[in-house]
Parts: sequence; structure tokens; C-alpha cells
Amino acid sequence: MLLATVAAGCAFLPGPTTSPAASPASPPASPAPSQSAAPPGPLVSVETRGGMCLGGTCGAIVVLGTDGRVRTAAKPPNELGAVAAEDLAGLTALIEATDFVAIRAHPFTGTCPVAYDGQEVVYEFTTSDAVERIESCVTEVDSRHPLFVGVTAVLGEFISLPLE
Repeated sequence: MLLATVAAGCAFLPGPTTSPAASPASPPASPAPSQSAAPPGPLVSVETRGGMCLGGTCGAIVVLGTDGRVRTAAKPPNELGAVAAEDLAGLTALIEATDFVAIRAHPFTGTCPVAYDGQEVVYEFTTSDAVERIESCVTEVDSRHPLFVGVTAVLGEFISLPLE
């Protein structure tokens, strides 16, 4: 399912460029490194915060590791399950291809839902260059953007995002 989502979302992304050294007669590139070559740690974390629960303020953090395991950030880390290798690879490629500056160019202008017992969502994406943080009360999160569609497709069974 994610692969179809990523393929559809890639229509919004610029196509790959070829280097002048590459030619049709060039030998095929060597295969991409295996997923086990990814540095250990989080690929994506999704935090929901705010609102009122029986025990106080609501909130949870769900983390997808580069190894495909999904856990909560509660102590001790609670394992929730794992995502398929092809979904992990698709989401990783989508994160690397995303223009985070363009996403952050759309500031949130409404009233943050935490002001009226709602929740804010904070996403952190680990790229090869940095950790990119998107806070829904700072940046207008377009749930139709390929990145957020991909996150929902891969982590949807593990997280509950507030309704828009």
C-alpha cells in the first residue's frame, strides 16, 4: 500500500538527474546497501501532546526505528510491532526526497488545538543530513502531502492522529 502511495507522491517531486558520466552503455549501478546498513536510531517519531485524559494531560510518542521496529518512547521502551521492509524503504526514500523548507514555508495561523482540549502533533524525521522537526501548531501540516500520507500509511495502526 505504501509503495503505491509513495509512487503517487513522487509525482510531486522532481525527477532524478543523471550525471554527465552516466551513459546508456554504463554498467548498472551496484545494488543499494541493505537496510541493516542504516545507522541505528529513529527514522520517524510522532508525538501527540495536549488535551485532557483521566490522569492529566494526554500525550504519546511513537518511534519508528531505522530497523523497522515501532515502539513507544515511554520508559522502558514498549515494542509495538514492526513495519514491512518495503514500507520502511519507501518511507526512508520519501523522507530523503522531501523538501522540509517548503513544508515549513506554510505557517500555522489558527488557534493551536491544545488551547481547547485538542492535540498538537510533532513529527521528527531523521534524514542523512539532520533531524527535521515539524510542529503542527507552528507549521500548517497538509495531511495530503506525500510525506504525511506515507507516515500515516506506515504507522497508522500504531498511532492515533487528531482529526483535522
